Amino acid sequence: MKCVNKLAVGMFLLGQTLSGATLAAPVTLAGSSVDFSFDDTLLGLFGQADVSGDTLFFTPIAFKAQSLNGAGFDLANSTMNIRVTARDGWSFASLGLVERGDYLLLGAGSTADVGGQMRVFDVASPLTDLTASIGASAPLDLPGMPTHNWQADAALDLGAWGDAQAVNVTIQNLLLASTGAASSLAFVEKKFVGLTPFMVAVTPVPEAQTYAMMLAGLGLVGAMAMRRRAISK
Repeated sequence: MKCVNKLAVGMFLLGQTLSGATLAAPVTLAGSSVDFSFDDTLLGLFGQADVSGDTLFFTPIAFKAQSLNGAGFDLANSTMNIRVTARDGWSFASLGLVERGDYLLLGAGSTADVGGQMRVFDVASPLTDLTASIGASAPLDLPGMPTHNWQADAALDLGAWGDAQAVNVTIQNLLLASTGAASSLAFVEKKFVGLTPFMVAVTPVPEAQTYAMMLAGLGLVGAMAMRRRAISK
């Protein structure tokens, strides 16, 4: 009887654990010349993903940092991993990232900033990677209402990875807001993230058998032309 009770308790605890766990949800979105794959449960503050052409984009609604009345620094951060797989007939040329949002600064000593890093490696050779800093195109230093727009960019040249079939892209984002005086406010929010792999079409190289068939065909055509000439004479 005790064994039965222990088994029942164990099954109950296992069921509770599984019901409370977040299960992986692998997702693949198709672009024009690439496919984007990721775990939908690990996108963090980036929110839901969508695709247009070869651009994977996000429109987050809760990715923000804010500080009030001398409270000091507030940091919001999130990191995600995306696998980008080239379709047949396409090769990686470069990778671009564009991010946009707005910010608000009120009172003395209020500051806001955005940053992060984009890191890429060839899935077939993961020990070698490339990195690029994500930086704002202009300082976030305009005070007062209304809110002001910001944009940040990053880019990587993948031309040397022409043979890569799939690359892993890690995007780390940081939002920073700070106030150091009373009656001050700093607010910064991310509203758009767009990742675009730029691809080039690959011309397939004919195999040796294909070359042989082409040469044989040309030889046959030449022989038939010579025969026709001989008959006409």
